[in-house]
Amino acid sequence: MPDERAVRFTVSLPARLMRTLDRLRAGRRYANRSEFVRDLLRAELVKEEWTRRPGETVGVLSLVYDHGTRALEDKLTDIQHHSYRTITAALHIHLDAHTCLEVVALRGSPRRIRSVANELLALKGVRYGQLVPATRAKRLT
Repeated sequence: MPDERAVRFTVSLPARLMRTLDRLRAGRRYANRSEFVRDLLRAELVKEEWTRRPGETVGVLSLVYDHGTRALEDKLTDIQHHSYRTITAALHIHLDAHTCLEVVALRGSPRRIRSVANELLALKGVRYGQLVPATRAKRLT
């Protein structure tokens, strides 16, 4: 992509929302608002590209669950084995004596990735989970 000049524009925000933007920017260690807003926009572009792009894409699913829930680990493993074409890797982390974090890398069509993610997220004992779409980021400049 050819190098483009930056374009300046003005955004008006209520004072409270501006304080929130500055707090988030500082907390994430951005040097300035411009770079923070650029990354927020890039994140939205990834979501858009992920849902509209034909063919194969990737995503990362994180699951936090209670390992003491009856048969949960067996169900998680069964789903992952039946989805071996979509799930490329999984990382299991012990957070405490009763809680585990599973990080799952997925590859395939957005529809298939969502299907597998939803199947895992819906299991009894999963406390929290989030699918993060990812792309090759070729069109995010």
